[in-house]
Amino acid sequence: MRKKILTFIFLTGFAVFLLTLTRPLFAADQPFYEGKTIRFIIASGPGGGTDTAGRLVARFLPKYLPGNPKIIIQNMGGGGGTIANNYFASEVKPDGLTIMQDSSSSVASFARGGPSIKYDPRKFKVIGGVARSGSLLMIRNDARARFTNKSAKPAVVGDTDGIRNWIAMTVWGAEYLGWNLRWIYGYPGSRELQLAIRQGEIDVWATQNAKLVKDLQREGVVQVVVTEEDQRREDFPEVPTFLELLGAKKPTGLSWQAYLAWAGAPELDKYLVAPEGTPDHLVKLLREAFMNIMKDPEVDREGDKFFGDGWKAHGAEKIEAVIRDYVAIPKEAKDYITKMRQKYSLPVGETKS
Repeated sequence: MRKKILTFIFLTGFAVFLLTLTRPLFAADQPFYEGKTIRFIIASGPGGGTDTAGRLVARFLPKYLPGNPKIIIQNMGGGGGTIANNYFASEVKPDGLTIMQDSSSSVASFARGGPSIKYDPRKFKVIGGVARSGSLLMIRNDARARFTNKSAKPAVVGDTDGIRNWIAMTVWGAEYLGWNLRWIYGYPGSRELQLAIRQGEIDVWATQNAKLVKDLQREGVVQVVVTEEDQRREDFPEVPTFLELLGAKKPTGLSWQAYLAWAGAPELDKYLVAPEGTPDHLVKLLREAFMNIMKDPEVDREGDKFFGDGWKAHGAEKIEAVIRDYVAIPKEAKDYITKMRQKYSLPVGETKS
């Protein structure tokens, strides 16, 4: 009897030992994201380009990420992305379960500097990004006559924070083309700005979102004046580029270097990041899923509806390089930008050298 008990104890212990050895093998076969939920932060309010890009990716992410996790979207607008970026840098765990849809505005805010900036976009793990065609600057039809008439009431330019990339076009337009403008800012996002120009609260606004522009055109509210692209947009072939409008008045030297620094690189538009310190194998999974999403024909069709023709996807390495280059603006160009902002009563902030 004692022998049987000892045999039973031995066999039981051996079975437990084998189970302990094989458990990691079973666990390794289970995808990390299986049964998990990803919190998907969007660094803007609902309805704009950042929100649209984020929701498009979030909709297809479970399909292409092994384990098919659930997605919870959280909009966190304010300060041109500053609020979301500060939170993301200081509060989010680098466990692969929280990612953020960001935009070029947050990089511009970082390059501009100031006490409210508590993040460094170079430290985040870029997953991938999309770049739409250049912004389309539009003006209300009833304000068109005042656009270049300095003796008339200035046309009002509306923006979220007064530092968006396309604002550079309006400042250099005022400086070199005699545009009759004044600027107001503080709107939460594109949805509110679209309503403001529709109601006549503002006269001038720009966006890359072709759908928003075409909606306003159909309503007979606006006409498109110019695009910031180097070449005319395929979906708005009649709209001249800013370079075309400048013509012989195009500045050179430091002024043009400052303009390009403010206007930013076209590849830096909407991009997705994970927190600093996120494990490499999870970053790899997220990057692969993103690029597979961008190859999906349905995503291509949906993107065309909102962004217009010509939008492109960019991999993580490309976006990271553009961010590094953008942040490395020469001090002389930063100082010139500061002077131009002061001249036209736009926010300045502290610059980073």
